[in-house]
Amino acid sequence: MRSSSPDGAIGIRTIGKEWRSLPAWLRYGVVALLVIGIFFRFYHLDRKVYWIDETSTSLRALGNTRVEVLQQAFTGEVLSVEEFRQYQRLRPEKGWGDTLNALTGTAEHTPLYFLLARLWVGFVGHSVGTMRFLTAVFSVLAIPCLYWLCRELFANPAVAWTAIGLYAITPIHVLFAQEARPYSLLTVWVLLSSALLLRALRLERPIHWIAYGVTVVAGLYTQLLFTFVLLAQGLYVLIVEGIGKRRITGNLTAFLITASGAVISFIPWIALLFIRQEQVSESTSALIGNQPLSAIIDRWVFHLNQAFLDRDLASANLLIVLLAAFALYFLIRHTPPRTWLLIGLLVSVTFLCLAIPDLINGGRRSLRIRYLFPFILGIQITFAFLFTTLATKGRKWQQKVGQLLLAGFVIAGIIACSVSSQAVVWWNKSNPRSAYYPIVSEMINQQPNPLVISDGSVSDTLAFSAWLRPDIRLQLIEDFRNLNIAEGFAPIYLLNPEPNNRKILRSDYRLKLVYEDRTDPDDLEERLWTVEKRRSN
Repeated sequence: MRSSSPDGAIGIRTIGKEWRSLPAWLRYGVVALLVIGIFFRFYHLDRKVYWIDETSTSLRALGNTRVEVLQQAFTGEVLSVEEFRQYQRLRPEKGWGDTLNALTGTAEHTPLYFLLARLWVGFVGHSVGTMRFLTAVFSVLAIPCLYWLCRELFANPAVAWTAIGLYAITPIHVLFAQEARPYSLLTVWVLLSSALLLRALRLERPIHWIAYGVTVVAGLYTQLLFTFVLLAQGLYVLIVEGIGKRRITGNLTAFLITASGAVISFIPWIALLFIRQEQVSESTSALIGNQPLSAIIDRWVFHLNQAFLDRDLASANLLIVLLAAFALYFLIRHTPPRTWLLIGLLVSVTFLCLAIPDLINGGRRSLRIRYLFPFILGIQITFAFLFTTLATKGRKWQQKVGQLLLAGFVIAGIIACSVSSQAVVWWNKSNPRSAYYPIVSEMINQQPNPLVISDGSVSDTLAFSAWLRPDIRLQLIEDFRNLNIAEGFAPIYLLNPEPNNRKILRSDYRLKLVYEDRTDPDDLEERLWTVEKRRSN
């Protein structure tokens, strides 16, 4: 642990002195990476599909609910795409109370990010670009937080500069900086709370414990996953201050008071989760389901490659896992317990809290890479320490190895960000659920007077409708037994129909499949059909 001034503050003069002490290649490299990384975060913000999860963000932040859309739009009446898009716009009749009602309706997502999004939209208006701009800003704000955390952890300032340089161009951070979801804001609270915790433990001042408590509350109200981060931080304080010193220290007492206050402030939402248990279970049903152990392990291994390289290297995926394991070992060997223990707990606790339930009860929690951000951040810090230590402190051959590893990750990250920035659909937008948007919408948009019938999910239909001409007509309904297909349109399309509803239509109409989605070869989706009236004998 370090102290850069008598009161422990990291001042401008200190940063400037540290900056001048860095090797020239590292100084110029970090500046270049920060410029490139920030550029990619704001480049083509509105290019990629605004997929189902992001549409749900807008729906809730703007005060709309799925039930409301079903009752008002899925009635079987014909409406235009422009009319349907009202649920993705801020309407005068929708106030803050409506936003709170929408957020508390299911409660699986804590509200802070959505409330900030609502505030932001109130100033600048709603669009794909403005919604993603906010998360890009949060992702940039995480950079100084990561720097501060690394300076609290390591005596060598070069580690902090390397860490923020890598963070700037790491594919997963760039991709989720352009997603209207809470993960960039979660990253801020993970890094900032950890830095403040170390500072509070070092300086033992009430103001720092208060600041730490505020970030914990903010983290809990940003994502339920932050509970794992708080657990990791709690174990860290217990081991360092309690078990390590074999007595109840002032720091341990201060942490228990601060953490208890934060948890107490979160009780209203915990109670809401119990009250809305049925709705929460329905909304998170996709996380349930048994997976073969081999498939789970393969996915875990793939996650690290996806996060740092944005590539599937097949059997070579294991190489980055081995590198991460060595980086953790190297960290333990070359840093004091007060340093490596926090990172180790951040990595292990957040991963095991997701993985163990999947292994015991079945599920896909640990298979969602967006749930592993604290784990990925911990691994990234260990990489930064390994690469920097080898490149600047080791023997000549070790310096070459460290520089090659660092250069390899940098080049891979820049290439990955460059490629993904040009794409319309990328893996973080769920290719199997979103890849058909531009293809199918083009087929429909080419027709002068089409009608699109759908019983699809609210979020999916809203997300897809953004690709249709505003004047195209929709006929939305859940149960086709109550459907009277409107006349005067041709062709008539059937979008994402449920099998039962297709069966109902086939009694009076001929259905012809015109687009089958083969994005996922293991799960082909019959996306678009044409509907024609059967001729009577």
